[in-house]
Amino acid sequence: MMTASLSHFAVELHGDRYCLRLTLDDGTVLAVPATFDQLDQLGEEIDRRLDADQEIPLPQDL
Repeated sequence: MMTASLSHFAVELHGDRYCLRLTLDDGTVLAVPATFDQLDQLGEEIDRRLDADQEIPLPQDL
């Protein structure tokens, strides 16, 4: 089974709701309605994950 990769994303405002639009490299588009709070939580989780990954020491070149 081959997995697709994320090629683009966008956050769009439609009235009082947001839409997180994910486009995969195979052209598939996934549109997910979300509230401001949900997108805020998503952003915080991404920040936490990236910050944690920065703390992992990288192996030294041999």
